[in-house]
Amino acid sequence: MSRSLQRQDGFAREVLQLALIVAVVAFVFLDALALFNAHRTVEDSAAAAALEARNVYYETQDVAGAKRAAQASLKQNGKEFVGLDTSRSLDGTLVFSVSAKGHADTYAFKYLGYVGLKDWVERVTDPTSTQSSK
Repeated sequence: MSRSLQRQDGFAREVLQLALIVAVVAFVFLDALALFNAHRTVEDSAAAAALEARNVYYETQDVAGAKRAAQASLKQNGKEFVGLDTSRSLDGTLVFSVSAKGHADTYAFKYLGYVGLKDWVERVTDPTSTQSSK
């Protein structure tokens, strides 16, 4: 009878270990997905804001209005406006470059900042992107 109990204790321990491994893998996967999504959406939002700035500029010929349109576009998408630069392309058209910043909410990744990786964690969880209108 005691052998049967020992086997049951071993089985319960193995089930708990498996559950712990699955939980850790799930947290890592969800954090990686959140980081990837934050990087992708900040790039998409910056590109959309640059196009919006270009469209407003061509309608109004007002750079300040184009900047306000880019800021509104980013705010609507939940991103932070960092800056707007203008330049001329080879054919003479005005090109708008919009810089944006996003944020990724993670479950466990944010705690790496407490073990001496604070700057790196902030860079990874707060991605920035500069995209241009073409």
